[in-house]
This record gives sequence, structure tokens and C-alpha cells, in this order.
Amino acid sequence: MNRVEQGKALAPVVVGTTAALYLSYKILYSLLYKTNTYIKEIPVPSPAYPYVGHMFSLGDMPAEKVSEWHKELGPIIKFRMGVQTWVSIDSPELAHKVMVTNGSKTSHRTENGFLFEMYSFGGKGVVHAQPNASWKKVRAAVSAAIAPSQIELYMDSIRHQAKKLVDTLIDTSDKNKGGIFPFKDLQLYVMNTVTSIAFGRTFSTKDDPTFIEVSGTIDEGFKLSGVDYDLANFLPVFTFFDYFKGARKILSRHLTERRDPVFGNLIKEAHHADGPNLVKYLKENGYELSEKETLVVFSDLTSAGTDTNSVYLCWTIAIMCNHLEVQLKIAAEIDDFIARNGRLPLYSERLELPFCISAMKECMRYKPITTFGIPHFSIEEIEVDGYIIPKGVTIISNMMSMHKNSEFYRDRPDEFAPERFMNALETTDAASKGKVEDRDHFNFGWGRRICPAIHMAEVETFIGFVELMSRCFIEPGEDGMPKIDKAENGGLTIIPSPYKVKFTKRKN
Repeated sequence: MNRVEQGKALAPVVVGTTAALYLSYKILYSLLYKTNTYIKEIPVPSPAYPYVGHMFSLGDMPAEKVSEWHKELGPIIKFRMGVQTWVSIDSPELAHKVMVTNGSKTSHRTENGFLFEMYSFGGKGVVHAQPNASWKKVRAAVSAAIAPSQIELYMDSIRHQAKKLVDTLIDTSDKNKGGIFPFKDLQLYVMNTVTSIAFGRTFSTKDDPTFIEVSGTIDEGFKLSGVDYDLANFLPVFTFFDYFKGARKILSRHLTERRDPVFGNLIKEAHHADGPNLVKYLKENGYELSEKETLVVFSDLTSAGTDTNSVYLCWTIAIMCNHLEVQLKIAAEIDDFIARNGRLPLYSERLELPFCISAMKECMRYKPITTFGIPHFSIEEIEVDGYIIPKGVTIISNMMSMHKNSEFYRDRPDEFAPERFMNALETTDAASKGKVEDRDHFNFGWGRRICPAIHMAEVETFIGFVELMSRCFIEPGEDGMPKIDKAENGGLTIIPSPYKVKFTKRKN
């Protein structure tokens, strides 16, 4: 065979080998040097201004503005809060991938001036601490202390407080024919269930000086957690402004003169209180928390537990007032249980009230209680669904638009549909531990940073709501129907605009 013939015979081999080598090179190159060919840019809303970014575009209700941006730009957006970059997500599936599947990289907290450095003594406690060994120890202690078996010890106390709440609402409503705004009464009920469990004590009325002191401390703490007192974190140029405004002194004074002594006294009293409480449980079961860790844990538990559940019940009452047909159906379901059992249902019997449970879940979805939850922070770059989320950004889930996401809630996402969860009646606590598609709502957060007090919250809201609906109807006051399309910015929470309703005792 001459050289020409040899060349012709070898040509296919050479071409094939060359192609194989080239393909191998491209595969190896793509593995070693990831290209941006398939990377999707995270949309950025406009306008953004020099230095301040989007801070002054958010308005009085940031969740509403961010929801508008999502509607225009899609399920994930990126915006600048001064020198900080924030990524907002309103797709439950995408949020799950970011904050659960990639939880080891996205479960940290932003180390801001007040909540991290000052309020939590450099990251102690559960809510604002970084997910390190110390945090795991404290979270394990808290989870054990408020486990379902422990909450069961306080059921009689919770039912007693629920009865007092409804007695007060009916009595006060009878005396004020124009109607009442029940928020403070709801706050007293929720706080009493929390402080009964945490400290073994309750407050007699909303005029109780200690209740006023504790609730005032909580309200002031949420107010001071806002951007107004933390501008230098977003805009370092405001460091001097904060200095002359005395922002840090105001924050420090709140902690040393209000938060620390108020909760310090409650903790001290709890050691000597009759009956069980969480303070004694932690000590008796060998959970060695420092004095500062204990202070932050119980401050977190009381503040977050009281605020969020009070807001939820306040929204639920407003929604029920707008839907008499739903009240009638819930009342009939409760009456049927009472006729069969001679008493109100226990929490363990909740599944015998399927419509009631579905309606309660729907209230939480229809009017979410938080704006963005507690923000997460990325410590590494991650790629999810073709998007690159950089290292060092704040990650939020926009609760307002997330709970109206039409791809997740396919049936009338913008409407109140109390039967929506009739086939998904498991507890929110149980659902949060499963597949994202089985979750009913996302107010309690994600993954390893999910609220450890979900069960306690569900117990107190179920018992309070059933007691209320078993004894009265909610009717509009002198100002007409509560305007559930209006909301106000409560910092961490989205609160209903004040309204007046009447609690009319019904005949069973």
C-alpha cells in the first residue's frame, strides 16, 4: 500500500481521533472553567440611584413594591440596599432550592449593628446567631423545651386564657356598640400563653403594669430594628449622622434600661414560680446556657411569638368578618363536635374540624403575617436553576407575592378560598419538614432556620380561634367591613389597618 492509499485509510481514524480529543477538551474545559453560556442574569428593577440603590424606591410598604417588581421581572430579582445586595425570591420551589437544598451556604445571618452586635450580644441565641456549634446547642435546647410533649403540660392554661379572651371580647363589645379593635386583647392572650409556658406567669388584664411594660418593650424593640436606626449598615456615609443623632445610644439605652431588666426579672422570677416553665426545664435538664444566651433566647421567644401570632389572629378576625358564610360553616362544624362530645375539641382532635383547619391555613396564606421573614445570608456563591447567587448577599422570600404565586397556588391564588387545604390537613410543623409542594404556607421560614416554635404557635391559635367561633359571630362595627385589602408596615410583620368589629354572642 502506497503512502496515498495509507493516508486515505488513516484519514477517518485521524478525523475521529481529533474530534474525540476536541470534544474531550471542551468537556474538560467546561468542567474546569465554567462558562456563563447558560447562566441567566438575575433581573434588577429600575430605577436605581447612585450609592443608595433602591432604598428610597421601596416606599412605606416595601413588600408591596417588591411584589410589583416580581410581577414585572419574575420569580427572582436583585436590588441594592445602599452598599448591600439583596436577592428576593417569590417562587416557593426556587426558595426551597436556595435556602433548604443549599442551606449550608445560605443559612447565615447578616451581622448588622443592632440585631446581631447589640441585641444578641454578637450572635447569641437562636434567631440572629450564625449556624455554628453554639447555635446548634442553643437551638437543640429550645427545641426540646417547646417540644409537643412539653406544650401538652400547658394545655389547660392555654384553654383558660382562650376563654378569658373571648369573655373579654364579648363583654367589651357589649359596652362599645360601635365596635372594638381587638389587637391589644389578642396580644394579651398570645403573650399570656407564651409567658405561661416560658416563665410560669400570666397578666390579669391589658392594663396590668407588667404587661404594659413587656408589650411596650417588644413594640419599641421592633421599631428600633428598622432601617432608620441602622442606616450606617446600608450607607456607611451615615455613620457620622448616626453618631450625631445618637442612634447607638438610643439602641443601647433600650437594651440596658428596658429589654435586659424586663426579661432578666421574668427569668429570675421563673426559677421560683410554681409549676413547670421553660426556664426551670432548661436548668433541670442540664442545658447549660450562659446568662446572655438565656436572656436573648427568652427575649426572642416572647417577642417573636407574641407579635406574629397576635397579627395572625387580628387578620383572621378581619377576614372572618368579611365572610359570614365561612363563619356559619365553621360554627356548624364546631357545634356538631360539641353535640357528639359535650365539649370543645382538644388540639389532638383537630382533624375532626377539617373545614376549620383549612380556613385557618388559608387565612395564613391569604394574608401572610411577615414581610420577608428573617433574611438569610450567603457565605458562598451558589448556582440554582441557571441563576448565580453571589457570595455575601442578603436573601429574602417576599411573603406577599410568594403566597399568591400562581404556579404554586394554581386555584384562584388571589382569592380567599377557605376549602383550599381540605386535602392537606396535616400540621404546618409536619408539612414544613416534607416536600416543598406539600407545604401550605411559608411564614415560619426555611430549612435549618425555620421557626422552632411552630407547634406552640399552632396550638395557641387553634385553641383561641375555636373558642371564639364556638361562642360568637364577628360582625362589622360602625365603620363598616374591615378593609382587608389595606395593610400597614409593622417592621417584621404586615399588620391590618385598624378596624372595628362586634363580637356578638350566639345561641348554641
